[in-house]
Amino acid sequence: MYLFNRSITVNVQTDDYKTALVSGVFLDSHHEWCLNLSVDLETYEVTMAYGELRRAPHPDCLKVEERVKELVGLKLVHGVRKKIEAAVGKGMGCTHLTDLTLECVKGLVQARFNLMERQLPAEEMTNYVKDYLKGSCYHFREDSEIYG
Repeated sequence: MYLFNRSITVNVQTDDYKTALVSGVFLDSHHEWCLNLSVDLETYEVTMAYGELRRAPHPDCLKVEERVKELVGLKLVHGVRKKIEAAVGKGMGCTHLTDLTLECVKGLVQARFNLMERQLPAEEMTNYVKDYLKGSCYHFREDSEIYG
């Protein structure tokens, strides 16, 4: 018997390569959060944020929905974690909304690599990825043969 389950899904799409729509769903045994962010792909600034808490364990949790608008204007660049926590987390926010927002940012980073592959020569893209991911996991560890 499962005592608990959790799923987080993130989708990133663009029609014009100028703006991305990042859609995330956080679903667990007690919560269902939906989040949509519109992001300017030149500046990585959130231009629109809409969130809906469809299921929550406590009625007052629904008050946190209004905090989603605090994401508008954030630039989703290095160091954004603390800004997201301040905007939608901590004592007046929701840890699950923070988690979902951070997963949406990670999805956007992955999508950025796909966009760059369409715009950069292969060698330049390979070098960028190696520099960006250096030290982030076993494959990109600093003593790896890819850096030798």
